[in-house]
Amino acid sequence: MMGGYGGSSGRTKGKCYYDTGGHKVKDKNAIEVAEQYMSEGREVLFLQEKQNTKRPDLLVDRELLVEVKGISTTNSGQVSKNIKKAFQQIESELSHHPENERKPFKVVIVSRHDNFEAGFKAVREGYQEAKRKGYVTGPVEFWYHGQIYVLE
Repeated sequence: MMGGYGGSSGRTKGKCYYDTGGHKVKDKNAIEVAEQYMSEGREVLFLQEKQNTKRPDLLVDRELLVEVKGISTTNSGQVSKNIKKAFQQIESELSHHPENERKPFKVVIVSRHDNFEAGFKAVREGYQEAKRKGYVTGPVEFWYHGQIYVLE
């Protein structure tokens, strides 16, 4: 199987992923995104959380940092706060590396909404609010049932 470490996806009995510290990964949103990347033949590492420091969820092809947020709310203000938190986690990781060694990054929002329209509307409005407030410092993608939309 392609991919590095990684939690229990719930898709295959006994299938488990472990993070870079050897702990079972339980975040179904991160697992869903990682499995998509792995299906494309990409290497995925689930990053271990460090004590008192939040980190992005994934490192793809040892190059791309990815923070994953599963969102089911239709409250655009809450979506904006989740986007802010996601970029704070990425910045926390990047701050440990010299400027010339910083990796590219992005935020992936996995929609847990009942229908596309409601989810996309809430996330788009939350993204626009986050952008106005200066929280957005890189690419944001909206994933809904295997479809990927880049927010702009």
